[in-house]
Amino acid sequence: MNDRDRGQDKRGRGRGSDNRGRGPDGRGRPSDRRGSDRRGPEGRPAGPPLPDDVVASDLDQEVRRDLLTLDKANADRVARHLVMVAQLLDSDPELALAHARAARERASRVGLVRETAGIAAYNAGEWQEALTELRAARRINGGTSLLPLIADAERGLGRPERAIEIARSEEGRSLTGDEATEMRIVEAGARIDAGEPAKALVTLQAEDLAPGRTGTMAARLFYAYASALLAADRRDDAVTWYMNAAAADVDDATDAEFRLMELSEDMSPDTTSDGNASAVEDVDVVGAIDETEGASGNGVGAASIDGSGDKDSGDSSVDASGDDVAESETTSVPAEVPPTSSTESSDEKAASSSTASTATAQVAQPPAPAAQPATPAASSAPSPEPQAPPQGSLVDHYEALLLDLDGTVFAGKEPTHGARETLDALDLPQIFVTNNASRRPSEVAAHLNSMGFSATEDQVVTSAQSAARLLSEHVEPGSRALVLGTDGLAQEVREVGVGVARSADDRPAAVIQGFSPDTNWSTLSEAALAIRAGALWIATNTDATLPSERGLLVGNGSLVAAVANATGAEPLVAGKPAAPLMADAMKRSGVTNSLVVGDRLDTDIQGAHSVGLDSALVLTGVSTPKDLLLAPPEQRPSHVIDDLTGLLDDEETVRIGEQPDWDVEVSGATITVSATGEEPAHEALLPALAHAAWALLDGRDVEAGPVDPSDVAITSDDPDVRSQIDKLGVGDLR
Repeated sequence: MNDRDRGQDKRGRGRGSDNRGRGPDGRGRPSDRRGSDRRGPEGRPAGPPLPDDVVASDLDQEVRRDLLTLDKANADRVARHLVMVAQLLDSDPELALAHARAARERASRVGLVRETAGIAAYNAGEWQEALTELRAARRINGGTSLLPLIADAERGLGRPERAIEIARSEEGRSLTGDEATEMRIVEAGARIDAGEPAKALVTLQAEDLAPGRTGTMAARLFYAYASALLAADRRDDAVTWYMNAAAADVDDATDAEFRLMELSEDMSPDTTSDGNASAVEDVDVVGAIDETEGASGNGVGAASIDGSGDKDSGDSSVDASGDDVAESETTSVPAEVPPTSSTESSDEKAASSSTASTATAQVAQPPAPAAQPATPAASSAPSPEPQAPPQGSLVDHYEALLLDLDGTVFAGKEPTHGARETLDALDLPQIFVTNNASRRPSEVAAHLNSMGFSATEDQVVTSAQSAARLLSEHVEPGSRALVLGTDGLAQEVREVGVGVARSADDRPAAVIQGFSPDTNWSTLSEAALAIRAGALWIATNTDATLPSERGLLVGNGSLVAAVANATGAEPLVAGKPAAPLMADAMKRSGVTNSLVVGDRLDTDIQGAHSVGLDSALVLTGVSTPKDLLLAPPEQRPSHVIDDLTGLLDDEETVRIGEQPDWDVEVSGATITVSATGEEPAHEALLPALAHAAWALLDGRDVEAGPVDPSDVAITSDDPDVRSQIDKLGVGDLR
């Protein structure tokens, strides 16, 4: 990504005063191609002169193998040009690009040469040329390693929406390691370009932001996070992360120290006395938000925003057939950056397999967006500072929480007991995972914030999103789908490049069904007609009921069952307990060791099993203690807690298994329990009972084999313990 996303180097590349690689008009049309129009004896452009001491053998042998399809004389000359590209990328990007163009003229069908030309064009700020070359390299070589550069070049052309599309595509999300980090830095920078610094922060929070890390990648990540914080009007936090970036930057790859100096000057009493207004003004003056986003640890790629570049966003047409992210006629076209919004990118360090060197590139950036404060909680009381969970607690054993909403985090319009206080106090990623397809993520986040939670839409993963993604994997872009559901579901479908139909007469390629209170006989009949005509059928979820303050209402699963009964077909399911939604939530969290927390055994807990994650059942919603004891193996959680405050309980105490505080004996179909001490852990009773009941029902550790659940009785000789058993409602399992 642009060094705006990586942190500026000491020479200041990517800042507005540097127009290297651009012509006099600043629009990427170099006035001097350094001999690229001279013709050699073969009739090809000779390209810039090649020093006598530069020989083909200077190029790595593995790289030279890619040139074996050329005749020897041509291969040697191409190799020498590639050597020059590697030597000049940092010191003279315009001349490096001239050498890359010369190599391309001689070997346009060699993927490595096209990749080198793309990196050189990117480094020189020639965004359109970079896109063309990088896409050509992808078509020849395959793979996804160039996606971050392609996305960042879209930013350079003033199209952050396209950069975000690439980052959020299936290929973009499949990146791993440093490539995934690069993509997040680019996405975060694009979010800032689009005026969404809060989303930029959430994007980067999927990365390892441990301040003690060192090295260029850590420095750039911290720098990007600092830039996102600055864009979000969190200046003090930004200063801290610029300090972290400077400390991590052992190779002196960023200008974090320079940025700190600028911020120190801007934070003098004369410039900070005006409150928020001056803070926003300072963001534009510093220009660090986009310049620097790409190195910060928790939020966004840094992008240099000084408004001095004059890239012509109008000159941004790209051959649709070469696009890596397909766009259909139903996909809304990203808004163009206003003509006055110039975008300037900073240095980009991208590994080039063809030159075995690091390519530094500049990427155009729109002006810095106005800083936006975090959404305030509904309550006026200050939230506790997030902190590491208590050592040994349940949540201390995991890197992220995947939280169900209805019945877990809230019930109707009220938080469940202790939910807000517990979640606000925890310093780890929290992803809200809902089967409700009727609301868009922004609406879900707004609902959470109205109850005093702190949530952004990027923390929300809905079954509508997963169903739309599943749809895009099974139908061609530009196809049409009959949508049964709310406008929110229809919009998710449009955003994956699929058109929306409202009648079976439109001959849709698919039917996608989500919950809507307006679904009726007529709409269900349209779905049945389309499915019988051969349309693919996808359901967002199959929840039979929908929790409400009045009780359980008819859910989407009941409506799906009506269509299934009429057609004899079965849908592909995106939501819990199916894997697609849970897999999307895992990707969003950025970690693999997450804990699923939910109130329903048949959706939340079974969904955790579908992706191999541990889970905790909370008893604030649909499933009861008796349901837990009767649960089939695929619906059994690893832990059980009364409510979300149980996340802070000792992990061993709430893990389902034998408990030292409780003695459980099984005789026939009777389970007898007694306390082993004067003050047993009450929260450990149900985990101990579940362990014993499952062993009894499965025939484990019991000579007589499995028993009928209706015959099982749970009792105790201790009246106090019997009272607790009665309170749980598990005296018998009939």
